[in-house]
Amino acid sequence: MKKLFFLFLFLIFLHVLSYAQKQTRALNTRSDTADITNTIIAVTNINKIAKTIEANATLSIKSKINNLQTIYLDLEGLQVDSIFVNNTAANYNYTSPLITIQLASTLNIGDSISTQIYYHGTPLSDPTWGGFYFSGVYAFNMGVGFTAQPHAVGRMLFPCFDNFVERCAFEFYITTANTDMAVCNGELEDSMFNANNEIIWHWKLQECIPSYLTSLAVAPYVFVKKNLNSISGTKELWIACLPADTNKVNGSFANIQQSYNMLEKYFGEYKWNKVGYSLVPFGAGAMEHATNIHIGVAFIDGTLNYETLIAHELSHHWFGDLATCSTAQDMWLNEGFASYCEMLHTEYVYGKDAYMKEYKANHVSMLNSAHINDDGYRAVSKMDSNHTYGTTVYNKGADMLHTLRTYLGDSLFFSGIKNYLNQNQFMHVSTIALQQSLSAYTGRNLTDFFSDWIMQAGFANFCIDSTQSTQVGADWKVKLFVRQRKHKNNNYYHNVLLPITIYKKDLSHITIPTNFNQQCQVYNFTFPFEPAFICIDEDEMISDASTANTMRINSIGFKIFADAKAKVKINAVVSSSDSTLIRIEQHYVAPDRFKTTFPSYVLHDTRYWQVNGINLGNIKGYLQFAYNVNIGNHYADSSWLQGNESNIRLFYRKDATEDWKFANDSLVTGGTTDKIGVIYAKEILPGEYALGINRIGYTDTIVTDAPVGLCSNIANAISDLQTEKPSSNFIVFPNPSNGEITIKSLQLNNKAITILIKNTDGKLIYTDTLQAYQLQKNISTNFAAGMYIVSFFIDNISIESANIIVKH
Repeated sequence: MKKLFFLFLFLIFLHVLSYAQKQTRALNTRSDTADITNTIIAVTNINKIAKTIEANATLSIKSKINNLQTIYLDLEGLQVDSIFVNNTAANYNYTSPLITIQLASTLNIGDSISTQIYYHGTPLSDPTWGGFYFSGVYAFNMGVGFTAQPHAVGRMLFPCFDNFVERCAFEFYITTANTDMAVCNGELEDSMFNANNEIIWHWKLQECIPSYLTSLAVAPYVFVKKNLNSISGTKELWIACLPADTNKVNGSFANIQQSYNMLEKYFGEYKWNKVGYSLVPFGAGAMEHATNIHIGVAFIDGTLNYETLIAHELSHHWFGDLATCSTAQDMWLNEGFASYCEMLHTEYVYGKDAYMKEYKANHVSMLNSAHINDDGYRAVSKMDSNHTYGTTVYNKGADMLHTLRTYLGDSLFFSGIKNYLNQNQFMHVSTIALQQSLSAYTGRNLTDFFSDWIMQAGFANFCIDSTQSTQVGADWKVKLFVRQRKHKNNNYYHNVLLPITIYKKDLSHITIPTNFNQQCQVYNFTFPFEPAFICIDEDEMISDASTANTMRINSIGFKIFADAKAKVKINAVVSSSDSTLIRIEQHYVAPDRFKTTFPSYVLHDTRYWQVNGINLGNIKGYLQFAYNVNIGNHYADSSWLQGNESNIRLFYRKDATEDWKFANDSLVTGGTTDKIGVIYAKEILPGEYALGINRIGYTDTIVTDAPVGLCSNIANAISDLQTEKPSSNFIVFPNPSNGEITIKSLQLNNKAITILIKNTDGKLIYTDTLQAYQLQKNISTNFAAGMYIVSFFIDNISIESANIIVKH
């Protein structure tokens, strides 16, 4: 069985290699020399038993250069019978997948020809996903092939320029048995009987689409028709299914109006003539053929179990069909956006909490498995062709859009994407085009965001090394040491909108967006209360290399922190009137190594935990951390766990100012060699926890990813918190001023900034607001000459202050 399995993989490799060898010509550059302006596809016979078709295609082609002598068309796996150019037999050569047509006379810019190709045979299906299928009463195409190179496989049905760039209008004349119906893109123009008592179905799509978005589905269909309320009035929804499936269609499509409303609200008017779906016996998903989505019949089961799949495919009529990625390297512009629209559908229908639950599930899954599924850590953009349709493109693409939404805020994010689509409708696009469009529209320089989050493999990890706090009068001055570490990325991230979350003793919290722009950063805050604890991004606003759960506890029993891969067992609650809050974070980076030698022990190489909380003294119990080298834990412990499991210990430290020490721990193994087990911390203490193992004679090769230069001693720094000036997020100028003051924010905040100006006696003489997403405020004053203190607040929390002198 194993030999057969590896032989199968080897055959697939040879198949992929043969594709790569055949596809040596430039695929997109043909569209720089000639333009297919219209394609008419006539399938005159579909034999479901023999699994063959007979067809011809008429292509209207216009030259874009002078002296064009040769036309190259893609057609794969079918037999060409004859080719005519302007009704005259043409000289051609066909070696699948390339047709080479020698023109009788050269074409110059603007010259047009009509090319008609007659062909027949058994259409191909892709070895893994896509192509053309015959299945029982069905015959249908899926326009991309996961194994095929290139991935667009319109060529498996008709001759074309098979790339993501070339677009044209389409017309279809499909002949079927009189018991069948053919469903294609666009509008149904007519259906008529021929002399053989067959039906010719005439469909026409006026909007221009790439070859891979064309659709053909044949079966004994009926239509379930509905009207959708639209910005432009009413749009028709046509769902083709077998008669027995109509009731299931009604149940599964119950929320499509809300999907449609959400997409129009956020991304603009639906630009197509109708919404269409055809049910086909395809068990691996669906395909976004323009106006006629092909969706697996098994997913239309009468429930809402697959409503996000329906929404995903509909969203492609904005992302992928309307604005199409120029190359497969930027497939995230199609699939990452469509995957994110699944979350937006959930938010629109079920609310923000449901959205966050779906986002967190995606983030956890992506961090744990994308590198496994895609054979390594990969960037979202410039994806290699073997992983075009992988987890990184879909899941990480959606993850990054959640982060981009945080960077811009809802108003700018949605209006900016809507503007990008309006600029690029019925065009091909690139990641750079998206970046430039958003930057120009929002006024925000997004170069760092796209370079770091989109075009770089891996992730950044942000953690709090330590905090120092001092009470000064009624206020608390807090010095916060924050560090950035790498999770399989080459470069540190820049200008990160990093949310700092501060918890109060009453278990409420506030979040302050900050600009993080280096390997380490020191923050200085003044609070009118004593912070209970501070953490990074409690509200899950950015998609860094950490996962966490926060839970209120007032009862005994096991509490599962699934995202953080930890559990808490509560044996007793001291006071039922006082709730306890516990937050556990799993960081997907190696913990700091030992500050001093710890004989023979090696700390984990890929993860550690941070535990924080409020009223932890109110509970009695223990923490539980599991290890597992197998796929069930996504191999997270595979490289670290070497040797006998009885040598595993749990290490603890309060924060980065301390060295690691043995925790008060207890180990439970399933066996000493099965590499699955649980280790306990017998007391619940705030701090950091890491797994270690005794490996005598082994030299740890990991070096702590510690700050360098001026921040080299960040966690051990001692300073006067009462006099140290905070880092600057605002500029107040000119200074000195003659009464005209300009305040400029160095980052676009998604919360309003309150501005207070006091004189040196502490008297408030001016107040104003820098609105959310506003970068600059100009103030004209009649202040007396002297020095003034300008203070900035978010949610009544002082985040910065500056001095300015007024002269006359």
